[in-house]
Amino acid sequence: MKFKFAKVTNSRLMGSMGLLINWENDKENIYQYFLLDSEGLGLADYVSLKNPTKDEVYREEERLMGGLGADRIRISEDEALLLVNYYGNKNEYYEKPLPGDVKEYIDIIKDYKPKITIEEIYPKICKKITEEIEFINYMTMRFIAWDRESLKYFSGSEELSNMHITNINGTFLKNTVTKKGENKFISEAIYEDNDGYYISKIAFNISKDNDSFKINSMLATEKEPMYDFEVFDEISKPEVVSIYELDNNEEFLEKFYIDNPFLLRCDMETGVFFTRFNFNNNHVKKEVYVINNDMRAIYYVLSDKLFVGTYSDNDRKYINKILQCNYKEHIKLKEELYFEENVLYDFVESESNDFEDFLN
Repeated sequence: MKFKFAKVTNSRLMGSMGLLINWENDKENIYQYFLLDSEGLGLADYVSLKNPTKDEVYREEERLMGGLGADRIRISEDEALLLVNYYGNKNEYYEKPLPGDVKEYIDIIKDYKPKITIEEIYPKICKKITEEIEFINYMTMRFIAWDRESLKYFSGSEELSNMHITNINGTFLKNTVTKKGENKFISEAIYEDNDGYYISKIAFNISKDNDSFKINSMLATEKEPMYDFEVFDEISKPEVVSIYELDNNEEFLEKFYIDNPFLLRCDMETGVFFTRFNFNNNHVKKEVYVINNDMRAIYYVLSDKLFVGTYSDNDRKYINKILQCNYKEHIKLKEELYFEENVLYDFVESESNDFEDFLN
């Protein structure tokens, strides 16, 4: 097969990247889609298309990359093969099964000899950071995720890269950044570890050289445990739930997903759940970072009901207007309810069939 092109999202600092590789010969045109996870999974997902239509190529690319909030960067064959090889070997290291039709890419993992290192491709797979607060948030995120590779790249220090306060790859939930002086910052991070929720302060001393930020030193305080309800109060936000009566559930779902391939879809026992993310990660630039601030809306199809959760008045108006214009033959707005904190996701997780009963 002849290499045609490849592209990857520059979302390495968020922990995941989408990779697309296109190959062709006289008979076949093959597209390979990989989800690369830097926090313990390696190759997390794999799908391939053979001789697809343009619409099929577009929808699969959006399914993979549309929710990552990143630019899509063209890379060379060697760079693409390095990523498959590097992340595929992570699966073996972490004893995680390889996804999809393994025989379609196993030779890259077993036999390919990389011509470059992962560090050499970092400028392409990491977005350009232009603001101090953004850099501190990303580095705190990488620290909580126990991401030695990124910490070493951005510090040049083996000792610093081995620092950690988590038992596993922790989940970064909220961060408050305070500037304490020239190049000095404090992160107050709330995170989830394998044994509960914690809060810790991390001090950073940074510098900027050749238009790139670097960690000079880092110090973490002792972590303090938090109750789950305290964490929920910290990361929750007001939500408006729009409730629609839904006609012809299956026809609506098919059309809705074709029209919106960038939504993250989750098929559950009780219904189908979709998440709509922003098309950028600008929430990382804010002094107060919250994990769900990249979420624009959630949708839940349950039998003859469609529930839509939104988090700002502009998004509520825009998203519901689009729904009512594009799917007016399937949906009819019944009511809108305002809540001081997130409710719809909890309803989805409860697997209840009745929203009113759930609220009571």
